[in-house]
Amino acid sequence: MPQASEIIGIGLAGGQGVRARPLTLKAPGYLRSKAAMSFLGRRLIRWVIQILSTEGIERYFLIAHGKENRYQIKVMIGYGESFGVEVKYSPVKYDSLSTGSADSTLRMLEYWDLRDHALVFPTDSVIDFDLAPMIEAHFASGAVATIAAMTREPDEVAEKYGVMLADDQGRITEFVEKPTLAELRAHFRAESDEEFRRLPLMTNAGFYLIDSARIRELAGCDEIDELRKTRLDFGKDLLPWLVGNGYPVHVHPVRRIGDLGNVRDYIETMVDALHGNFEAVDRLLGPPFDPDNHVWVAPESLAMRDSTSGMTLAEKIAEGQVKIGPAVRIGRFCEIHPGVQISESNLDDDIEVHRDAVIQRSQIRDGAIIGAAARLTDAVVGSMSEIRSEPYNQTVVEECVALGDEVIVYPGVYLADEVAVYPRLKIPSGITIPPGVDVTGPADVLRYL
Repeated sequence: MPQASEIIGIGLAGGQGVRARPLTLKAPGYLRSKAAMSFLGRRLIRWVIQILSTEGIERYFLIAHGKENRYQIKVMIGYGESFGVEVKYSPVKYDSLSTGSADSTLRMLEYWDLRDHALVFPTDSVIDFDLAPMIEAHFASGAVATIAAMTREPDEVAEKYGVMLADDQGRITEFVEKPTLAELRAHFRAESDEEFRRLPLMTNAGFYLIDSARIRELAGCDEIDELRKTRLDFGKDLLPWLVGNGYPVHVHPVRRIGDLGNVRDYIETMVDALHGNFEAVDRLLGPPFDPDNHVWVAPESLAMRDSTSGMTLAEKIAEGQVKIGPAVRIGRFCEIHPGVQISESNLDDDIEVHRDAVIQRSQIRDGAIIGAAARLTDAVVGSMSEIRSEPYNQTVVEECVALGDEVIVYPGVYLADEVAVYPRLKIPSGITIPPGVDVTGPADVLRYL
């Protein structure tokens, strides 16, 4: 059985991040790879590679797609020098040929002539697991592929996640695509509502430990070759084909997986991580400022004096003039004025929060300005954005609203219910934007005035 250092990592980084807009928009019409999204002060792909590297993986092969996607990823991680690992990329000539994640992986295996066991991983999720037990289970079972699985309850699964059904040895017998609660109840025949609610349902975490040599052999069969002509995705095509044709595919539970593919899941994962529920993330965040409340504050911010009181943040925290926590991370050189309350939130670098503002369950990117008495709950605020607000004309942003980079929101605006504002737009006072609307340009702004 190989050690973790002998396992190669194959990263799926070629997605376009459509579901996560505007978090994946660098500018109107200019997509940022999901791998390049910021999470707790680091780009997602850096989090994933750092977590996997601490588990022992030393060689990585990244599947990129298109000029911008490839450029963004290379700027962030290069060839692995800053991580002490080796990184190689999929060749540009294959970009136009790809028909899915499994097809791209097969091309990568063939191009680099890879026959080692490999961990195929997404670059838009954060995982908390131990790789060594997964490797041990994989080799003990003789599986051609082992799928990392997150155990969830029926209410959480219904109509959102696919479910994997397995026998007592962990061998997958069936994939059920996004079942309803009624379908789950009918399948498992739970004797009571309580028993049904506690069913441990396994969902695909998107991390696959594969036997590269066997996968390459199977790829030569006519059925797989035919599938590759139209679409060959791991979760939708290759893994179900393997199970349906009698090849051993097993499941291995992991502690936790954080999906960052949309705004709601992004916030939930962020809050979960800030509460210390991802051991791998917790270790990499370093020593907290306030361990009891899971609060991290950079020394540069603790020493910053605000222009209102002239006091440092450390002094204001000590005197109770600012309330930080629980579950808060504040980056470097942030200026926090008196009366501010921040809980279950992440603030990146160079942010200014004016007096009496309240920030809850929110992500604030570099260089943003939050106005006096503003109220932010379950919000994502882009880099260099400005939430203007006044004590008697408060601005409120809540209920999974996402603002792209360099957005200006004027005093008195109320944004709620999954509204998304694309980069560099101005949201004037007096506007009323219906729930769930994407504000993509000036014409949309005028429409709702």
